[in-house]
Amino acid sequence: MRFVKMQTKEVVNVCDGKKIGYVSDIEICWSSKCIEAIIVEKMNIFRFFCFFKEPPCLIIPVECVLSFGGDVILVNIEM
Repeated sequence: MRFVKMQTKEVVNVCDGKKIGYVSDIEICWSSKCIEAIIVEKMNIFRFFCFFKEPPCLIIPVECVLSFGGDVILVNIEM
């Protein structure tokens, strides 16, 4: 899967069924050439008003990712 397609998918937590946000970046281990985590920009109604602050992000380890579906990425994290 290309990273551009991953960015258009919503990230949903299976613990509570809530949408977390969208993938904004990934962390890669260069020695093993594997993805270590996905970085999700949290959905926030006030994100359009935060011009000088970076958006709140959540780092989700790849072990918590359950599946990459057609429309969503399912994760299992306790919030």
